[in-house]
Amino acid sequence: MAIPSSRHRYSKPLASGLALLCGLAIALSLEASVATPIDPAPPVTEPSQGWRQMTSEERSQTLTYILNSPLGVAALNQLAIEGFISPTCTKTYYTNDTYSGFQTLLRVICPTERGVSIATSYAEMRVTFNRFEDSIESFNVERVHAERSPDVTLPD
Repeated sequence: MAIPSSRHRYSKPLASGLALLCGLAIALSLEASVATPIDPAPPVTEPSQGWRQMTSEERSQTLTYILNSPLGVAALNQLAIEGFISPTCTKTYYTNDTYSGFQTLLRVICPTERGVSIATSYAEMRVTFNRFEDSIESFNVERVHAERSPDVTLPD
């Protein structure tokens, strides 16, 4: 009588366990993607919502925060990738007084439409920076085009 090898004796439970784990991982990832839909924030319709253009001193300080923060540099890289870092583009800086200057916005308007998508091009991009103390904690990029109104109404 032959003694079964350990490989033969454990292969079915091991294969069943691996199949169960793979199935569970797939089911959980599908459930997570279905259970947590990403809804865009509703557009804000209040005029200017506390936004105002920055003074030259505020602009200088904000640029220091942006350039000294990895997330600030990442936001500028996004603008560069989409062709919005150009001497022909107008850059305007805003601060939100509601958040005591800890929320700032960079608005870039170019004379010609650009962007990385061939389906939709746009002439304006906005980057909203959220800061804690001297560091950019997060940023949001908004692409403004004719088919969609901007999320934030800015004073001109």
